[in-house]
Amino acid sequence: MAKPYGIINFSSDRFDQWRLSEVKGVITVKDRKPAFQFDTKEQFERYLQLNSFRGRVGV
Repeated sequence: MAKPYGIINFSSDRFDQWRLSEVKGVITVKDRKPAFQFDTKEQFERYLQLNSFRGRVGV
């Protein structure tokens, strides 16, 4: 299994989980806590870009 590009803290916010699913990221467990995992730099960058839709997307 390849090493993930990045892992960030889990968010229970529906918008953040929508962004994660849009970029095909996954929820994983790190140090016994849930976290968002990105396999590529492109996934992570797109996740950040999608934040510009906050408040405009009905999720």
